[in-house]
Amino acid sequence: HDGRVRASPRGTMDHVPLPQRPPKRRRRREGAAPAAEAHDSAGAAAAVPNREGSPEPDWAPKTGVPSFAPDVKVVRWVPGKCQYEYKDHTADIQIHSWGDSVEECFAWAALAMFNYMTPLKRLASSALSAKGSAAGTRVPGNANMGTHEDNDEDDANDEDGEDAPATEPNVGHSFEVEAHDAHSLLFAFLDELLFNFHTTMTVCNAVQVLPIERRGEGTWRVRGTGVGERFVDGVHEQGTEIKAITYSAMQIVERDEAEAAANEPAEESNPGAKRRAELFVIVDI
Repeated sequence: HDGRVRASPRGTMDHVPLPQRPPKRRRRREGAAPAAEAHDSAGAAAAVPNREGSPEPDWAPKTGVPSFAPDVKVVRWVPGKCQYEYKDHTADIQIHSWGDSVEECFAWAALAMFNYMTPLKRLASSALSAKGSAAGTRVPGNANMGTHEDNDEDDANDEDGEDAPATEPNVGHSFEVEAHDAHSLLFAFLDELLFNFHTTMTVCNAVQVLPIERRGEGTWRVRGTGVGERFVDGVHEQGTEIKAITYSAMQIVERDEAEAAANEPAEESNPGAKRRAELFVIVDI
């Protein structure tokens, strides 16, 4: 048979398949398990990722948890003690944070950003509850989405709220950014953490910001470290995705002690009025 396509008596075309080469036998690498065994072991190990005793997702970078620098304040997310608030803005959201220094404001703004994307109060508890359900298997889809009626801001400032279960961080990110002024430095700082979240799904619930270095004209630098957990769809609760940081209406306010003390007592409209520093940044959602 010559393998050509010929016309059938009814005028249609009959396909004559060409001869196929036999499949090549693949050599198994030394020490590698057979495909069937590997598949079974992978399925058996697919418990809740990122928890103690469970494997990391295949795409997760194998990095350790960075250490915080000594003698520098670490800002940790604790219910009822958060120094930030969310303000409504047309099609976006404005983050307002305050503290005793600009560096502390940077850290609180970062935690506010993560808390908006996934409630930090339930970062550990949602994974633990998922681990205990369905014999510890991964929750399909996102079973935790929309199960809580209270909003993130109430969680952050609820004095009577229970603390989330204490867990050791299993992922983290240390970084350094440079910019030409304070506003661009804040943008670069938050943008680095947001980019790291989108690429590694690292959610930080503790952030340390080292003193800002102002190196003459047009050179500002800051180093930071954030630690927490890796977000897993179907395990951690979803909030609202933040797409980008913006410069719109960005403000960074610094005061000396006398100026802060002279301000009117902090009111609900501006709880950071009597603090040494505060900032405002709008994020695109």
